[in-house]
Amino acid sequence: MKELINKLIAAGIDKQEAKKEISILYKELGGNNLSEINKIVLERIKTRTPIQYLLGKAYFMDFEVKVNKKVLIPRPETEILVEETVKKINNCHSQLDWESRQLINKSKNWIPTSVGMTLTALDIGTGSGIIAIALAKLIPSIKITAIDVEKEIIDLAQENAAKNNVSEKINFKVCDLFSKHTEELFKKNKFNLIISNPPYVKNETANQQDDKTIRQPEIEHEPKIALHGSKENKSGLIYYERIIELIIGRGLSRQAPVMLAFEVDPPLVHDLKSLLKKEGLNNFEIIKDYAGLERCLFISL
Repeated sequence: MKELINKLIAAGIDKQEAKKEISILYKELGGNNLSEINKIVLERIKTRTPIQYLLGKAYFMDFEVKVNKKVLIPRPETEILVEETVKKINNCHSQLDWESRQLINKSKNWIPTSVGMTLTALDIGTGSGIIAIALAKLIPSIKITAIDVEKEIIDLAQENAAKNNVSEKINFKVCDLFSKHTEELFKKNKFNLIISNPPYVKNETANQQDDKTIRQPEIEHEPKIALHGSKENKSGLIYYERIIELIIGRGLSRQAPVMLAFEVDPPLVHDLKSLLKKEGLNNFEIIKDYAGLERCLFISL
């Protein structure tokens, strides 16, 4: 095991990440399957393909999902988004343990709900379905609509939902955020929660050599549409702007109650705050990630 870890480190992979990856390989393939483990390690070194793509699976919170190069690899920051969202939904109050209830009691009452009320949620850019699946697992009384732009992506998300026994709680749809179909979706539904980890990497930074995140070889294997979105996303803000436009334009801000939950790129926070204030959305909170960076944005309407 140590020899394999050293091979990954010598190839430029972070020491802790190398240890984690070899541990995953031994867990998934078994300690006796050394030929297959070596094969994957060599492929990892040669191509810098993330281990999750090589295995075809990843873990999010406490569950497993299938992944491929059509979807992003689940990240710890998105776990924070889900955890903080659940804390803010007092519809879960009676379903949580004592410690969790204390956390909610100390937090803001973001979505005042009555006993027995079913929460309706929209997950925009669902990818592998991790956010929708996690919410469905954590919140008993919830119905979720989850959208993404390609059928292959939605098919994968549906497969993951079935694998995790939450298919009946999630309605997956092929839907482009900028299409009329999405406008109809907002018109016909009254969502209490809109949650998204949208493409937020600025297109103008895609080729900048001083951007350490972009320069990581592994990032080249992830879908650019999930990282950057459309070519027009030069500011990194257009997906947030579109969601807010749909909410305000369809009058959701006048319906009671609605919470928006976004994962954000820390450098965008200042511009996002300006956008919110411009639209009169002053009731918001920003949560930091494990590195102390501003990562999750919550807006109460």
